[in-house]
Amino acid sequence: MTAVLAALASVALAGLVGLAGVVNPPLLAAAVGLVVLVVALGSGVLLGLPHPNGSALLVLLTGWAGVAVTTFLPDVEPLGLLATFLALSLLLAFAHELLRRDGRVDLVESVTGTVAAQVCVLLAAGWVLLPGTALGRAAVFVAAVSVGVARAATALPLRGWPGAWVPFVAGIAGAVVAAQFTDPVRLVPALATGVVVSAAAAGLDRLLRQTPGARTPLGLLAAAAAPVSAVGTVAYAVSRLVTG
Repeated sequence: MTAVLAALASVALAGLVGLAGVVNPPLLAAAVGLVVLVVALGSGVLLGLPHPNGSALLVLLTGWAGVAVTTFLPDVEPLGLLATFLALSLLLAFAHELLRRDGRVDLVESVTGTVAAQVCVLLAAGWVLLPGTALGRAAVFVAAVSVGVARAATALPLRGWPGAWVPFVAGIAGAVVAAQFTDPVRLVPALATGVVVSAAAAGLDRLLRQTPGARTPLGLLAAAAAPVSAVGTVAYAVSRLVTG
């Protein structure tokens, strides 16, 4: 039941991002910001961080800052800008630990968990950049369908290697079908996007479902939103690579 609920939440968030990107691109940043909010609210619980509220605030500010700069500074080299934000995020994570007044228990776990969540939400900014690639709005739709189908397949009662490979293959198939409805001429770039996005989504799902916090409501939502968030820059990088 937990896997089904997580998959449904992922599909809903991916659908929201895909719909916003295709129908009304100015709303894309708002949809991505919602995904970031969901990840931030549950990241501390999901990863079992000792100071979840402070970590959640830091993750939220990092993710929203990434979405804001890619929205309002479109002429700046985005990947370089996100790399700078990543460096600043690391410094803020250490500053967060210095401000703790609980004896700084589990210091290493707190820093690594907070930074991991920051990286995840920072990657969400790539969704905002996708319409500016050669694939245009089709890139948003293809990537959203790919991650949504891959996450939906994780709800299937599969064990062993089928449980790992079926979501991956399903996500690729979803990308190919989505490309046929949007830009069938660019089937190869869509296929490449589907391969990488599906691999990232399926891999992150396998990683996060093992955490004890994934069985709590907030942790479940964060685990569902994390793959949707993380594949944004993955899809953007692939789109730029294969289309020039």
